[in-house]
Parts: sequence; C-alpha cells; structure tokens
Amino acid sequence: MLLLTLKNSDLRGLSLACCALSLALGVSGAALAQSRSDIEESHRATEEMLSLDVERYVLPNGLVVVQAPDTSTSSVLVWMTFRAGALYEPPERSGLAHLVEHLMATGPTPETDYQGLLARRRARSFNAFTGVDKMIFTTVVPAEELPLALWVAADRLGTLPGLLDAALVEKERGVIEQERAERLVDVPYGLVEEHILARLFPVPHPLHGGVLGTPAELGRVTLIEVRDFIATRLVPANATLTIVGNFDSALAHRLVEQGLGRLASGRRAQPPPVFPPSAGLVDKTEERISRQPRISLAWRFRDVAPDHSLALELGAQMLTLLVDGAFGMRIEADYAEHAGGESVFRMDLELPYDEPVAVVEDDANGFLRMLTLREMPVDFILTAHLAMDRAALFALDQLEGRARILVKLESLFERPESVGAFLLRHWEIERELVRDTARVFLRQPRVIVHARPTRPRPARVTRQDEE
Repeated sequence: MLLLTLKNSDLRGLSLACCALSLALGVSGAALAQSRSDIEESHRATEEMLSLDVERYVLPNGLVVVQAPDTSTSSVLVWMTFRAGALYEPPERSGLAHLVEHLMATGPTPETDYQGLLARRRARSFNAFTGVDKMIFTTVVPAEELPLALWVAADRLGTLPGLLDAALVEKERGVIEQERAERLVDVPYGLVEEHILARLFPVPHPLHGGVLGTPAELGRVTLIEVRDFIATRLVPANATLTIVGNFDSALAHRLVEQGLGRLASGRRAQPPPVFPPSAGLVDKTEERISRQPRISLAWRFRDVAPDHSLALELGAQMLTLLVDGAFGMRIEADYAEHAGGESVFRMDLELPYDEPVAVVEDDANGFLRMLTLREMPVDFILTAHLAMDRAALFALDQLEGRARILVKLESLFERPESVGAFLLRHWEIERELVRDTARVFLRQPRVIVHARPTRPRPARVTRQDEE
C-alpha cells in the first residue's frame, strides 16, 4: 500500500514515510511539533561533548603523526595509515593492494611474527585492512606496551619487505581467494556488489575489481609488482601515524623519532586521474542467495565542494532513516569521499519478493524525490542531524572510532582541526541546501542495478498462499 502511494503521490508518500519514521524512533507527535530551536537546545551535541585533544606534527621524512592522549583509558591504539588502497593500483592488477596488506601484516620468521609477539604481550587487537584509498595496520595494546607497538610499525617497513618471496605471495593469494568466497560468493548480494563495482567503475578505472580484485587480475600479480608497490606506497611520506589512548605525548614523540623517523622518506602517492561516467545505465543481475529483490542506485562525482558533500551525507542519512519493516522494505544509503576528489552516493532498496522490476525502480525514485521536494519537513532533516550527532558521540567513546575520525580529518584537510567543530559542521547545512544539492547531483548519470532472486519463495509464504 505504501509503495503504491509513493508512486502516485510523492507528498502523500512523504507524509506516510515520516509517520513510519516517527513510530520507528518512538517519537510522539508532540515531540515532532517542537520548534527547531527547542530541539537543537535540548538534543544536539555541543563542541565540548565532541572535543578531543589532538597534537599533530610532521617528521623530517614526511611522516604525519597525530596524537590524542587520554589517561582515563587503560589501552593505547596505534594506526599506520597509507595512501595505498585499491585506488592506487596499477592497471589490470586489481587486488594488488589487498594482497600487499596480507603480506605486510605479520612476517614469516619468529622475529617478524608481529601478531604472535603482540599477543604474548597482551595485545587487545591486531588487524589490517585495505579500503578504496587507504591501507591501515592497527593494534591496541596495554598502555605500557606502546614502545613495542611502535617498534612493530617501524620494523614492518624496515625488515619485512626483504623477507617476501614467491611462495609467500602464492600462499596469501590463496587466503584471499578463500576470503572472496566468504565475503562475496557465499553471502546475500555479495556477487551483486562485485557486479555493481564493475558497472560503476568500468575498466580502466582501478576500482573496477573492488578491493579484493578480480580473480584473473589477482592471479597475474608477481613478486616484483608486490615489492614495487611496497617500495613506492608503504613509505613514511605517504603515511599517517595515529596514536590514541593512554600514553605520554613526549615519550611517544621520542619513540616515533627513534624508530619510524629513521626510515627513508619516499614520496607521497598521487591517485590516478579518473572521471565519472558520461552516461548512466540500467542493468540486471541474478541474486542466488537472498530471497528479496534489491535495486541499487549509485553515482560517482568529482571534486565535490565541502558544503555539498555534507548536504549529500545528510541526504543519505535521511534516506537510511526511512526503514519500515511492516511493509517489508529496507533502505540503506551512503555517501563516501575518497582520495583524489572522487565521491560516491548510493542507495539500496530491498522489497518484497513479488515486486516487479518496474515497480521497484519507481519506488526507489519516489524515495529519492523526498530529498528534492520544495518544502522538506523540518523534523525530517533535524532527525538526520541528531542521528549524525549520536554516531559521532558513539565513535568518540571508542579508541577505534577516534582513530577513524582523526584519519578522516587528516585525509580531508591535512591540517590540525578542532574535532568538535569538524563533527558539528553538518548543523550549518540547511534543508534548502540539501534539496538544491540533491536536485543537481542526483540528476547526473547514474548506475542502476536490479538484483532478482533465483531461489524460490520461502515455504512459509507458499503455505499461506495455499490456505
């Protein structure tokens, strides 16, 4: 019923959606009737709530160091972030960055078994991951083990590259093949995600194979290419070291200079020039695991201004809040900025099994039009603002969350910035700017992918139909 209403009347659809949102959030009609100033005064976060003491400095070899001490915690987190994500891979070598991350996380000898060494010293976490534009090595250790964590960060760059051989490359290639099976092949919409990336980032864009890469291109990566990627990307001038938690700033500064500060600088990597598609497309693919159809709409943009980026982020938050399980729908939207000035806006809409393809696409467009209505309800965008405040507060409660915020701040601005002011900038964006930004950006060429289930309907539905 709601889906039909959305197609026939955007205004009525918006009213129903806002009512559903109010019920989902447990907000009464009286609360929604509060004035904007009352809501902001009683619920919005303040800069003091989101404050974080930060010290930033740059070593002579180009390494950027960001420190955020907090003696109220018992642990310290150390992140090494490199501009070495999938975006920086050479042509026809998708998956190379992720393979390098596997090879460089921990070494093959007892002296370079960093994971085992840190575990014996009570490390609380040890991990590494590769994204679109970043490669990150992270560990959380007891406060007194900061010297060890920083030694590992330096030794990884100074010792490990010389120990790599073809056998290790082949071993980790096999591990990644299994990871692809677990993360893409055997999960709902996993292969659909791979399909969307191939359409959104066509060859020769370095992201056409995603972070995991295509099996064919990953299979052609050689030891020489691995070593070259490490030599040019995993260097101090191309990295940011983030230290968060219980530590002494002066001691950390001295340890960083004695270890990482002695490494050769290298050069900062520049992302390749890439351009958004000049024309949109509509595509269909099969979904083998999920029993629900899904439509995904995605846009690629270049060099989006900061205010427009925040407006798109708010728009994505507003769409994500429209979750109505009673009608069998799920909406998820996201806006992400990457190195090199490239951004992606995306919305996924899952619907009941029997919805025709044309209806699904009409409904997706109906939800998007909520962002472009002339009179967007004030309470709608206020809810999105408050949700972003809550997300920031939750992130700052965790060492990993603080590190992510600091890394994002560094990648966007490359200068010391007030964390609180940065996290509250979205309050400067009015609903009119969200509306106008959506009208301009979401009318640009887009990729639309319909994922249709190939599995039969659930037995429960069949029995109900028979009755």
